[in-house]
Amino acid sequence: MNKYDPYYSISIVNLVIAIVFIAAVAFIVFYKIFAVDAQIKAVEVNQQASKWNKLQVAYAITNEKLGSFSEIGYVPYGNVESDGESSKSKYFNYNSDLINGKGRFLAVNRVKLDKCKKYEGQWLAYGNPEQVAGNAVVELPIPKCAILTPDFELLREKIF
Repeated sequence: MNKYDPYYSISIVNLVIAIVFIAAVAFIVFYKIFAVDAQIKAVEVNQQASKWNKLQVAYAITNEKLGSFSEIGYVPYGNVESDGESSKSKYFNYNSDLINGKGRFLAVNRVKLDKCKKYEGQWLAYGNPEQVAGNAVVELPIPKCAILTPDFELLREKIF
């Protein structure tokens, strides 16, 4: 048996095709991992907004008005500022947006999340001032950021 027999060896063309195929598969897997990673990071917004909404509804039922973070007892996730109305987590900035009134929740991404660029996503929820004991009204960020939090619109909690 000849060691240079083409039947037992791999040609350069086959080797290049195999390398290209492996690189393409690795790229697809790598991309999907980072896309899922962005959605996992964005779950933080849903959890924090839901917690804020529950406290806001309870405060509104008791006091018949909307409150700020500190008034309703909501402590935003991450490093909380001294005023208690804003914080910075690893991935988001949270703010009670008091410039625009009480009863507001604002989250802005601090890092790039897949196609959502840094500081491009702004998740906003606010209590309805005409129906203080009602559910929060939400405003989603631009579509490429909103896709990360498909359940953000569903902050509504059953009270009774």
